[in-house]
Amino acid sequence: MEPPLIITVVKGSLSGIGWKPQYIQHLKELVSIVHHLVSHTFSFLKYICIHELEDDHRFLSQDFINDTLF
Repeated sequence: MEPPLIITVVKGSLSGIGWKPQYIQHLKELVSIVHHLVSHTFSFLKYICIHELEDDHRFLSQDFINDTLF
C-alpha cells in the first residue's frame, strides 16, 4: 500500500512569490475557472444525493460523501 499523499499549502501574495507580472492575469483567470468548476461539481453532487434520497430513502449517502471526497 502506498503512503498517503501529503499536500502542503502555502499562502502568499503573487508578487511575493515571484510571479512575473505578465503571467499574473492568466493565473487569476485560471484560479477563477478552477473555483467555478469545483463549486459547480459540489453543487451537482449535492443535487444527485438529494434526488437519490427523495427517490430511495435507503440511499446511503455516507458511502459516497466521505473524507476522501474532500
